[in-house]
Amino acid sequence: MTPIYRWNGQYFGFIKNDRLFNASSQYLGWVTDDGRVWRKDGTFLGEVENENYILRRTSMATPATRAVRSTPATPATSARRANRAGKASRVGRIDALDEFSNA
Repeated sequence: MTPIYRWNGQYFGFIKNDRLFNASSQYLGWVTDDGRVWRKDGTFLGEVENENYILRRTSMATPATRAVRSTPATPATSARRANRAGKASRVGRIDALDEFSNA
């Protein structure tokens, strides 16, 4: 299981078996071998950066929608991770998780 944080350092959720879940173990999407993250509806969310963050390049054309994958079994909710220090903004990238309300 890989913990995922917002760019501001707030714990968001985790990736388990190439599936993205929020802190409450709600299924949100999947991760492909190239590090791209897709929402559960098949639309592009962003790319895994520094192993624990999901960012989206603002200059990148949005990739075509992918076929929806089956919803996985809900994993046990893991212990909530401590927040991290926030990171400085990166030119040309936004935190792809900002579209989700705070967990």
